[in-house]
Amino acid sequence: MREALKSLLGHPALTRGLVRVGGRGGPMVAVLCYHDLRADDDFANWLRLPVTEFDRQLTWLGRTARFIAPEDLDAPERLDRGRLNVMLTFDDGYLNNLELALPLLEAHRAPALFFVSTRPMLDQQPFWPDLVLTPVQALRLTRLDLTAFGFADYRFRPADDGRRWEDLQRLLVDLKRVGNTDHPRVAAALAHITGTHGDTAAEHLQRFRPLTADEVGTMSRSPWVRIGSHSHDHVLLTHIDDPALTMNLAESRRILGGITGSPPTDLAYPNGSWDRRVVMAARKAGYTRAWASHPGLFTPSAPKMALPRLEVGGYDQFGVFGFVLNSRLALDLAPRHR
Repeated sequence: MREALKSLLGHPALTRGLVRVGGRGGPMVAVLCYHDLRADDDFANWLRLPVTEFDRQLTWLGRTARFIAPEDLDAPERLDRGRLNVMLTFDDGYLNNLELALPLLEAHRAPALFFVSTRPMLDQQPFWPDLVLTPVQALRLTRLDLTAFGFADYRFRPADDGRRWEDLQRLLVDLKRVGNTDHPRVAAALAHITGTHGDTAAEHLQRFRPLTADEVGTMSRSPWVRIGSHSHDHVLLTHIDDPALTMNLAESRRILGGITGSPPTDLAYPNGSWDRRVVMAARKAGYTRAWASHPGLFTPSAPKMALPRLEVGGYDQFGVFGFVLNSRLALDLAPRHR
C-alpha cells in the first residue's frame, strides 16, 4: 500500500503540475547527485544504481523535465519556467561513469557534471568505503565486529533493501565521524576488514575502480560531459589542516585543468562536509560554485559555495524516485506561497 501511494505521488503529471504553479515565481531547478552504476546482476550497493534503473530514470526525466548543463545556471534566461530543469551530477569518478553512464547520457542527450577525485585517479587505489561495502555485500555478511577498534559490533539485516542500508550507513557514519583514513582507529578498522576479507574485495574492486587520467580525458571530450573537482585526496575537508586543505583544492584544479584544458570551477565537497574555513579556501583556490549534500532545489539566491542536491540511491525503487522528487518540489514550493 505504501509503495503504491508513493508511486501515485511520484507520477510525472504531479511533477508537471507542481512546476506549473512554482514556475510563476521563477524557474525550478533540481540538481541530482549520483555516484556510480552497476550491471543489473551485480551485487547491490546503496550508492550504485542498476544501469537499467538509471536508463528508466533518464526516460522519466526526459518526458517530465528539461536537462540542463552547469553553464545554464549562470544564464537564467536559458531555464524553462514551464518544465522542471534538471542537472545531473556524479561524485567520485568511477570507471563505470565512462562505461555505463556516458552511453546512456549520450542516448538521452543529457549533460552531466562529473566530480573527480584526482589522487585515486592517479594512484588507482579504491575509495575507502568500497573496501568496507564490497566484502560486506559480496559475501552477504550479517555481522562485522569492530569493537576492538573502539567502534561497535555491527549487525546487518539480511534483506537487500533500505533497512540493510541503514545498518551499513551506521557503520560508515561512525567511521567518518572519527576522521579520515589516517586516523589510527579508522586505519586499524580498515586494516582489519582488508586483512579478513581482502581477497573478496580484490576480486570485485577492479569493476569499481577509479577512472584513469586518460579515461577522464576521454570523457571530457564528450559534448555531454563537464568535469568538476571532488578534491585531490577524497578526504573530509573539515578534518584536515590548512596546508592540506589548500593542497587538496589547488592540486585537483591543476591536474584536472591539465587533462581537460580548463581548470574546473565547480567543486563537490567529499561527503558534503564543509564549514566556513573550507568555503574560504575553495574561493581562494578559484572555485566559483560548490556543492554539498543537503537536500533542496537550486535557486539563484542560494549560497554559491554550499548548494543543495538531491541524492539518488541504488535502493530507491522507481516509484520512490518520483516521490522523492515531487516531495522536494512541494516542500520548496510552500515558502513561495506563504
